[in-house]
Amino acid sequence: MNRKAVIDCGTNTFNLRIVDFNQSLGPGRWMNVFSLRLPVKLGKGGVGRGIILQKRIKRGIDAIDEMREAILNYRATEVQIFATSALRDASNRLDFVNTVYEKFGYKVNIISGSTEALLIQSGIELTYQAPENTSVLTMDIGGGSTECILWNNSEIFWSRSFDVGVARMASFFKKTDVFGSDANEAYDDMKPYLENILHPLKVALENVKPSVLVGSSGSFDTFSSVINPAADYIKSDEHPPASEIDLASLMKLCGEMMHNSLKDRLVMKGMPPDRADNIPYAAAIVRWAIENSDVQKMYRSEYALREGVLNRLSKGQTILPGLE
Repeated sequence: MNRKAVIDCGTNTFNLRIVDFNQSLGPGRWMNVFSLRLPVKLGKGGVGRGIILQKRIKRGIDAIDEMREAILNYRATEVQIFATSALRDASNRLDFVNTVYEKFGYKVNIISGSTEALLIQSGIELTYQAPENTSVLTMDIGGGSTECILWNNSEIFWSRSFDVGVARMASFFKKTDVFGSDANEAYDDMKPYLENILHPLKVALENVKPSVLVGSSGSFDTFSSVINPAADYIKSDEHPPASEIDLASLMKLCGEMMHNSLKDRLVMKGMPPDRADNIPYAAAIVRWAIENSDVQKMYRSEYALREGVLNRLSKGQTILPGLE
């Protein structure tokens, strides 16, 4: 067995996954050992200004420390750490990177948005296969950025990372509790911002016309668990297939999240408490994407960047795409 650990240092959440590789399992396969998700909110208060606040750096270091305990307990032989939007945009990113190395001996790989998108897609391909003659939009809505990939069963047409995420939007719009008086007020307020930032995506959607949207982990986990709170998610060593999200139910939920209160969102069955404050921003991004596309079906994949890294490692590929 070859035990590896991957940590994804996101703008809002740090995710650890530890797995065992075995040659008998073959490429793209592993045995699950341990997972840990910690709400860090690394970008809180600073993501819109290109810095990480010192108290958020400390929270991030504490999270790595907690994950290190698990890594040591489970005796992982290799540790890979990746950081995304908040850290790649922060002028004081080295305060975090150097402290992690000095305290734990771990190198933090701060990756570009384009690399992040390709790693996410490497994870998605394990859980969803596009039907023949079908174009697909992959979206990963994070705290600091949103990655978008357009592809079919034979190739990736287009990919791009946009500096729009729930923490970044929270910093810009500063909405609290109730976002709007009805389903449209808050969305109409945010729509011009989304139109401006996501204009290249709108052009790409008009050209490619994807009929399927696959949402990667994060906010899409929340949409799925709120819409299907009684769903039985079976954990096994098989890659979990992407699960369908009813589009009508999703659009209804997005509207509801735009005008209910934080207290209302917190008591929604299936709502993770740490996502309740900013999930309306994710709802606005998804609503915009659906309104500006021909999407007819939507799926949620449990896999994201960390599984994309593991997929590449299992195949003996370089960790970062484009360096082969």
